[in-house]
Parts: sequence; C-alpha cells; structure tokens
Amino acid sequence: PMVAEMIATKAGRDGLAKVVPMPLHGYLEPESVADLIIWLASESNSHVTGQTIYIDGGSDAVLRGDDVWDRS
Repeated sequence: PMVAEMIATKAGRDGLAKVVPMPLHGYLEPESVADLIIWLASESNSHVTGQTIYIDGGSDAVLRGDDVWDRS
C-alpha cells in the first residue's frame, strides 16, 4: 500500500528504481510473498521463530550497509 501508486505504472517503477537500490532487480510478485508465509506456517519450518524477514530485493542491506549488522 505504501508504494502501490508508485509501482502501478512502468514510469513509476522506473523512477523508483533510480532512487532505491535493488540489487536483485525487479519487483516481487505477491504470490512469492504468499509462498514464504505458507512455508513459515508449515511443518517444514521447524526452526524459524521471531525473525524479521526483509523481502525487498536487497534494498535494506544496501541502504543500511554493513555497520548495522551485529557480528558478535
């Protein structure tokens, strides 16, 4: 919803791509997010708990850089 109007048109997507780095290029389809949610709720997922999962094509990692990740 936050960027729905921006990405509704090719011109909007192209403009957004110029200012927001997306290392994995392109926009994810809603079905791909649904697949992740289904897996998280399934019996196949036995060890993922309490995580923040970024589904942003790598933008967060690029924008925030290495300094924000705790490596201790």
